[in-house]
Amino acid sequence: MTQRNPESPFHQNGEELPDYSEESLRPPVQDSWFKDPRKRKRMLRLALALIVLLCLVPLYRGLKEWRASSLMGKSGEAFAIGDSERGVSLLKQALALAPGSLHIQHAVELYNARAGDETYLEKLIARMKVGGSDDQELLGIAEISAMKDQRDAAREALGLLSLKSGKKGFLRRSLLEASLTAKDHSFLEAADFCIRRAGEAPSRDDAGYLRIQAALDLLSLRDAPDTARILDLLHGVISEKNAASIAAWRIMAQLLLAPPQGISIPNAGAEAMSLSGVFKSLPGGKPSDELMAADLAIKADPSTKEAVVARLVKARRLAPRDAQLDLARWLNGRGCQKEVIAMAGTDRPANDTDWLLVVLDAKSTLGDLKDIPRMLATPAGSGIQDAVRHLYLARIAMMNGEVSLAEEEWRNVGASLHLEKPGTLAYIAGYEEQIGAYERAARTYREMADREETKVNGLVGLIRCQPRDASAKKLIPFYEELEVALPENQDVACDLTYLRLLAKDDVASAADKAEKLFLAQPNALTRLSTAALGRLRTGDAAGALEIYRDKEIDWTGAAAPWRAIRCAVLKANRQQAEAKNLEIGIDPTQLRPEERELLVIFPK
Repeated sequence: MTQRNPESPFHQNGEELPDYSEESLRPPVQDSWFKDPRKRKRMLRLALALIVLLCLVPLYRGLKEWRASSLMGKSGEAFAIGDSERGVSLLKQALALAPGSLHIQHAVELYNARAGDETYLEKLIARMKVGGSDDQELLGIAEISAMKDQRDAAREALGLLSLKSGKKGFLRRSLLEASLTAKDHSFLEAADFCIRRAGEAPSRDDAGYLRIQAALDLLSLRDAPDTARILDLLHGVISEKNAASIAAWRIMAQLLLAPPQGISIPNAGAEAMSLSGVFKSLPGGKPSDELMAADLAIKADPSTKEAVVARLVKARRLAPRDAQLDLARWLNGRGCQKEVIAMAGTDRPANDTDWLLVVLDAKSTLGDLKDIPRMLATPAGSGIQDAVRHLYLARIAMMNGEVSLAEEEWRNVGASLHLEKPGTLAYIAGYEEQIGAYERAARTYREMADREETKVNGLVGLIRCQPRDASAKKLIPFYEELEVALPENQDVACDLTYLRLLAKDDVASAADKAEKLFLAQPNALTRLSTAALGRLRTGDAAGALEIYRDKEIDWTGAAAPWRAIRCAVLKANRQQAEAKNLEIGIDPTQLRPEERELLVIFPK
């Protein structure tokens, strides 16, 4: 009998289980899971997703930088054609997309340099000289340098542009070259250059902007602008109805609404009506353009003013707040104060400070002062700055004949000025100037002029508030400050030189400066007249007369000071008859004391 081994696991019911090899005792080895088609597909999908995810991050960043770079290029073009508002907006969008991009940081440096920061301009030029600037930056450097009359730096930047800048930078480069042509030669040559380049432009938009610049250059001639040619250029761009058309429309509208001296537009009424009608068909129009179109319609037919105003009020009834406020301010400026008050209603001026100010302007103009103290006590009135509050209270006291109270309120206005923000100061100065309080406006503009951020606007306002018969000697200090603030502005330099010659202040130096300014722009009547006065003051009467040779000048449309200088030159050269004919049409009230002296006293 076989003895059972109870410990043997291979015996069962007395029978021995089949033999197993040693390997059979180990767990069976399964096939690799990668050999499973379903698992393999899953793995491949996961790997592919991971690769895509890893690629998406740099791809997304690259797309953002590409978009930011594109916006930056459009921003540069906007600055080049004078649309600074759009240029800043596009630059901000680019900065928001890729704040860490080196190109965007360089664009911000360009913007700061455009704003007048010399430190950034020096940094840009230094980078340009070591070859670290791309084409966009080079164009920006050239534009800033040209604006500052640093022509060598502008030419150097243009000369470094790469060959691939071609079509992309065509417009900006052409405008720059035209600007340098105007500075080196004349506006007429610059206009001809723009017209030639327009024929080579890669797009109709570029061609349109170049023709607009040609029209502006022709307008800058001043002494004998070719009105027919200017109008023809602008009409051509407007008729194309592309991106440049609205810019040409705005210039044409300004020529009709406020024609510069020496410009006379034939059939102005018909032109205004036509221009008003075509506005809606042009792309890119703004709400402010709509108001200009309304001005044109009223100019063409003043009897339509009531209908035009009613149409605008109805059209903007549901418009955004800012568009309605712009309309209200426009209405105030067109003598439609009652419409402003009706448009505002009672709730808006009680709860919205901006609306309250608009209504206060309307009521002050109408002499309706009884409600103003109550309105100033509303929630909206609490948002009005102290100086503005005192301004209205002073106005009320003045109109009520309360002299002592008015003086007290004017003192309160003056005492608050140094605490107010720039925008508030500009509002107060503009209001004071509007009501004829020029001395008080001058005080406010002086406060603006003493601040760096508002210096230029303050000085310009201060000069504007001086009496028409103020002496040249009194004006010279203001222009000296303005020249320091705008050292590259040749128009300011010319005005200061002219005043110094009038006042006989350092005549030799001023006459030399006048000659240099004249050589830079020999066809500008301001430069020509200043140079003629300089030669008179230095005893060169014949040389003064020579300046006018071969110049076609419409003296009937020339400003009184330039006609007075011409008279003085003629009399100094013993051409009394011609001088007398010219002198007849001069209004002496339009002359400063030293200018009136030119008609009777001449330097020997």
